[in-house]
Amino acid sequence: MDQQTPVCFTNRSGLRLFGVMHTPQGARTDLAVMLLSPGVKMRVGPQGLYRRMTDEFVRMGIPVLRFDFFGLGDSEGTLREELLRDVYNHIEVGRFVDDTIDAMDWMGTEYGTKRFILSGLCGGAITGLLAGGRDARVAGLLGLGITAVLAASSADASLYMTTGQLQATRRKYIGRLLSPQAWMRLLTLKSDYRLIWRFLSEPLKQRFAKPPAGEAAPPPEKDNANPLFPPAFFNMLSTKRPMLLVFGGTDRLQWEFEEKFVARHREKLAALPALYDVHVIEHANHVLSLTEWQRELLDVSNRWLAKHYASDLAVRPTLQPAESPA
Repeated sequence: MDQQTPVCFTNRSGLRLFGVMHTPQGARTDLAVMLLSPGVKMRVGPQGLYRRMTDEFVRMGIPVLRFDFFGLGDSEGTLREELLRDVYNHIEVGRFVDDTIDAMDWMGTEYGTKRFILSGLCGGAITGLLAGGRDARVAGLLGLGITAVLAASSADASLYMTTGQLQATRRKYIGRLLSPQAWMRLLTLKSDYRLIWRFLSEPLKQRFAKPPAGEAAPPPEKDNANPLFPPAFFNMLSTKRPMLLVFGGTDRLQWEFEEKFVARHREKLAALPALYDVHVIEHANHVLSLTEWQRELLDVSNRWLAKHYASDLAVRPTLQPAESPA
């Protein structure tokens, strides 16, 4: 059993942030996990995911803090953006990094915590990575569905699709050609026609892309890669801090990570310690909705923690049903 304590601390802007501290009985307090809110979904996570993660980490003997960033959930402050994609863009460039560092300062004072494994889904993952790039107290990153890109023009899902993602989507659509439901969606105007046009036209564009002699090449396609992602990632690797990145098998962010970060930095990645692992949960969506997907996440997280932080843990790998989210 863990002791669950409602907590409140003040960030550098004077806003009160609220959360829950989970302290295992007899646990060491110099290492803790901090679960960072995913986008605007707050400290419980989608389908109570963060509570299930907390239960597993506590069973391993790790203290866990879940809290709401400013303007979210119970915490003070206001999100002033009118469009959700603008909120996401600001998260992807570090909107909640200061709150994360302030939370580490508070835990250091209240509990004597010196090292932190930052974890979270999507916006929580990129917040953890950017915080790790700024603060050496971050001892590792457990990132779920981390985004290596910006949310600009996110209303048009086809605009920034990677080559691999287009190929996979093209195969999926072709496989559905015999499905009456697919034709019904097409004829009733429920399909994404921009996406269909792009994956059908892309092979023709590539075939005839070479300009005639004497003509200038066309301008490069728009690129939404996050310029802050590589420096923070390489900072973690160069200082030998491990990372585990988990993606759902149907999550477009996996393709974007592989093609807009890994493929562009292979030589530099090869020259640094191999301290990041990527695990893909087959068929899973971005938020890992199903129980079996969440159990696979907990299992791979358990093994990763035991591998890198064994001296800090009292590992108890048996998974138990999660309590109701709070």
